[in-house]
Amino acid sequence: MGITGAALVALGIICICNPMSTVISLAWILGILTLVSGAATLLNWISLRSYFPQSGSILLSAVLQIIIGILFLRHDLALAAIIPIIFAFFLIIEGVNLAIRSFDYRKIGFRFWWINLILGLSGAILGFLSFSVPGVGGKALSLCVGCGLVVVGLVYLIALFAINRFERELNTNPWVE
Repeated sequence: MGITGAALVALGIICICNPMSTVISLAWILGILTLVSGAATLLNWISLRSYFPQSGSILLSAVLQIIIGILFLRHDLALAAIIPIIFAFFLIIEGVNLAIRSFDYRKIGFRFWWINLILGLSGAILGFLSFSVPGVGGKALSLCVGCGLVVVGLVYLIALFAINRFERELNTNPWVE
């Protein structure tokens, strides 16, 4: 647990410090996941085709996933250039959605509705900024991935310390609750 936590913290710091490498790695991960998903769907179709004679769409989906996975792996730099754009679209759409929903929260009496409004507008602005300034989207995405890995790694380390402390207390007093 300690090694995993430390490795995740280190990987998170690497992601934060190397945004382009992080985005290229994400492109590879997307390619591998799409390829594996296509292969699994193809195996699923092979086992189910006798039960579902109209399952051609499953086969088509599997083949397309495999092709897209291979394209992602062969053209990782092109995909790495597109990922920040997709991230920017996501930020804009989710930011505007959160800002609009904040007024619904206000209507039902939620006291902190304005925090949702500020966060939603901030997300949308970051999305527009990602479009207007090349590289911002990739850096923002790398920062999010890196911070997420650091947080998960720290949670592992904190859990390890808590478990060790509990074990020490249990060894000194076996009746501890």
